[in-house]
This record gives sequence, C-alpha cells and structure tokens, in this order.
Amino acid sequence: MSYRKRIPAKVLFLICAIIGAVCFVGIYGFCILDPSNTGWLFDNDHDLRQHYIGWCHFRTTPWHFPIGLIDTLSYPNSMSVIYTDSIPLFAVIFKIISPFLPQIFQYFGIFGLISFMLMGGFSGILLRRFIDSDICCIAGSVFYVISAPVIQRMFYHTALGAQFIVIIAMVLWVYNDVIDSDVKRTVYWGLLGFVCVGIHSYFLPMAAMFLLAVVFTQLVKGKHYVRSFLPFISFCAAGLLNLYILGAFYGGTSAEGYGLGTFGSNLNTFINPWEIGSILPRLPLQNDFQYEGMAYLGAGILMLFVIVAIGMVFRMVRKVPEESFHSDRIYGRVTIVLALVSFAIAVFPNISYNDIKIVWFPLPQIISRPMSIFRSNGRLIWPAMYILMTCAISFTAYTFRHTKIGVAVIFSALILQIADMTPAFAGRYAVYTSEHPIKTVWDEGEPAEFVSGQKEFIFLYTDNDITMQTAYYGYLHGMRQNNYYFARDIEDKITGTIKLYNAELAGGNLRDGAVYILRMKDYEKDREFYDDLDADMLKSFDHVMLKAVGSGQ
Repeated sequence: MSYRKRIPAKVLFLICAIIGAVCFVGIYGFCILDPSNTGWLFDNDHDLRQHYIGWCHFRTTPWHFPIGLIDTLSYPNSMSVIYTDSIPLFAVIFKIISPFLPQIFQYFGIFGLISFMLMGGFSGILLRRFIDSDICCIAGSVFYVISAPVIQRMFYHTALGAQFIVIIAMVLWVYNDVIDSDVKRTVYWGLLGFVCVGIHSYFLPMAAMFLLAVVFTQLVKGKHYVRSFLPFISFCAAGLLNLYILGAFYGGTSAEGYGLGTFGSNLNTFINPWEIGSILPRLPLQNDFQYEGMAYLGAGILMLFVIVAIGMVFRMVRKVPEESFHSDRIYGRVTIVLALVSFAIAVFPNISYNDIKIVWFPLPQIISRPMSIFRSNGRLIWPAMYILMTCAISFTAYTFRHTKIGVAVIFSALILQIADMTPAFAGRYAVYTSEHPIKTVWDEGEPAEFVSGQKEFIFLYTDNDITMQTAYYGYLHGMRQNNYYFARDIEDKITGTIKLYNAELAGGNLRDGAVYILRMKDYEKDREFYDDLDADMLKSFDHVMLKAVGSGQ
C-alpha cells in the first residue's frame, strides 16, 4: 500500500475515543454517569442487580487475602467478587477509596463510558494498520463502538461490554512485527492477561486466540523458540496470578459450569439481528440461551461485503492486476484460521441453524470438562465477528484505494448501520434516562418492623427469589445473609449450612439477631413444627419469617 501523510497515531486514538464517548452519551444519556444514581442498576435485569449488589457487599467486607473475597452474601462461606461479575478491577480500586465515598455509589456508568472510548480508540488504531485514510479509520471505528455485542452486553452483562479487550488483542496481533522488542511484547501480553481477569475471565480465551497466532507467526519466521513463547507464558502467568489474588480458587470453588452446548452460537449469528437490528428479519434460535452467541454484523457491514464481492468480480473480469493487501501473506492465512477456530468453538457441540438442531456432537470428558469452564462458548464467536468486520471495512477501503469512493461507501454503510440499530438505541436511551426508585420487600410495613435491629438473614432454602432485594437491604443496614446468586453454583455449600441451621431449630435454638426465611410451601409442609417454636413469626409476600422472641429489639 502507498501511504499518504497521516495524522499521528495518538491523535487518531484520541479522536476515535472522543467519538466513542459521544456514541455512549447518545445511546445511554448522562444520568448513568452520576455515581449516586443507582436506581437504573437495581430496577433492571437481575444480572445487573447481581453486579451492583456484589460491589456493595464487597466494599463493606474487611480486607482479606485473597483480596477479592466477600463474606456477607453466602455466610459463613466466602466467595470472590469475580463470581458476582462486579468488574473486579474497578471493585478493588473503588474499595481502596471506599471510606471517602458515599454509601450510595456506583461505577458502572463510568466503566461503560471508558469502555466505549477505548473501543473507539483501539479500533481506529487497528484499522490504521490496513487503511491508508484517516477519515476511513475514524468512520470505521464507529462500527466497533456500536457493534451488536457491545450494545447487547453493556448494562446487562456489563463486564462483557468491554469488547475493547478483544480489539487490543487484535492490535497486538497485527502490529506484532512492528513491536521492536521481545520484552515489550512480553509485557504487553502479560498486562492484557491481568486485565482480562480484572474485567471478565471470558476474555482470556478470546485474547489467547490472537496470542497463539503471534506465537505461531514468530516460530514460522524462525524467531528464537523460547523468546517466541515468552508472551504466552507472560499472559498465562499474569492471568493465573490475578485469579489467585482475587480469590477465584478460594474454598475449592469450581470454575466449571453446566450447560455446555446450550449456550452456544447459532449458524445464523452473523445475519440474525436478534433485538439489535431492525432492517433484516429476526431469525429463530434453536434454544433461548443462544443469545449468548449473538454476533450480528449489522446491515451496514453486510452491505460492505456485498460491495467488496462485486468489486472483486469486476476486477477479475477486467483482469485488473492486484496489489498486495499486506506485506506478509502469513497474516492473511492465519487470520482465516483464527476466524474459523473462533466460529467452530462457538457453535460446537450443538450445530444448529435457526430453530433446527442439525447435530449435537458428543464430547469426551477430556474436552468437555475444560470447555465447561467457559460453558457459554457462544461468546467466543466475537473474535470471528470482529475479524469479519475488520475485513469488510479494510477491503472496502482497499478496493477503492485510488479514489474517494471508498470514503463515501464507508460513510454510507455507517449511516445504514446506525439506522439499523436506532430502535435499539432509542429503547436504551428511554430506559437509562428515566428515574428508577429503589424499593425492597423489607422497606415498609410489618416486614420493616420485623427486621429492624436484626443482624443477619438466614434463608432455609436455596432458591434466589428475594435474595437480591434482601442483600441490598442488608447492605444498607449492615446485615449479612447465607444465600445469594453467583455466577458459579455453590448450592452444595449453601445446602450444608442450611442443614446446620435446621438442626439448631430442631433443638429449639434460634440465633439472636437472625431472621429466618422460609417459603410458605415449606412452612405448610411442617406447620406444626414451626408453630411450636418459641419464635416471633411474620407471614408476608408468600414467605414466613421467624426470629427469636425479643431478638434485636
């Protein structure tokens, strides 16, 4: 490629980052940037509540080692803040300064803004590697900022909205031959491994795909064997270190999850707009959980692929000589492999198109067990999606490289992309700019009087019906509880503690300052036993609450 005079890379990064900030405010408004505005976090999806309440209890838990432990949500069992998806890196930073913060404080809006800005900045740098036009890089960066997975995940699985991590891995991959030091390469990948865990561990395998491409390229080019593997060693060591520091392995918590294959990606994922796009028809899924593998490219990007295909046919018919798109063809070949690997991991073992299950491949335990650590394997489609997006934008600029048509085509596609997603943007703007008062089942009337002055909630069942509301009330009033909704199942541990509490009750012993909670159906099964306890009782919201007579008053 021929290079005209370019603006400095740092300036390009800043411009694209500012555009990312503008996009964020345009979609979500300013209100969620107010740290004291927390209603939108609580009165929304239950996962978002989990993230916020996890942070609330983490900040009030005394410092332990590992430093990420929370001991007030599943008492007496401690769990890592990793398993509340509360963005551990931010949770630790803000816990350090927590004594100077008000009780009502959230950082999720700020995290979203930073994510959009970094997504814009790094995607502009990514495109700069292939496009000889700063304006095309700037316009192209918007496709990444408003990509469907970003919009789908932000303020739902908030940490997974940090898709800029995938783009950073891509940048380190395509600029690998520009990095002039093995030390720098090793440090960069080590930092990325540490940050992956600090935000969301699912980014580890995504980044690792590009890291393995770096190692392979180094080896093919005859680089020193040991030095070629240093970035991989650094990445793995930093990731494992951060997992240990944050308490991911504490108490024998298993990282494995059930449902491998259920949370995969559908073969229609690149063209299925789900609820993000409005121009193409929404396609069915084989099961409802395949939303995890949503990677809709958008009407604008799909249009670019059509235009590039037409351009390639035209050049073949006219026998126009081609120039090299990249100075080293190994990048192109490895990139194809990367995209295929990402796609294959995301759709296996349940191969399905629309609502038709084509085949479910049985996996041996030696494969299924490690894959179950990342049971929502559909998310691993994102590297393939961003590779396709980069190809569409870059090939368009390359096809029209000697004219100004490329700029017009990319801007036209961007307008179409925005139009396609505008209804989704409008819906989110309406939600996040409106008021959401917080109210729990314990805030008024008899329940409020019953729990006043108590020290802890003890759930005598393992369901998660009112545990989040109870946990938020507990945060505000300095109370702990024994049951909560975590990203990894610890039902066996919770069941074990419930057995101990039931044994105490069987002996007629109620803990002072404790509110025992059981479901009405459980009470009805053993009404005589509970009525015979020397306890105060309250029946409310289909539950029965017990406490020692005069407890906490």
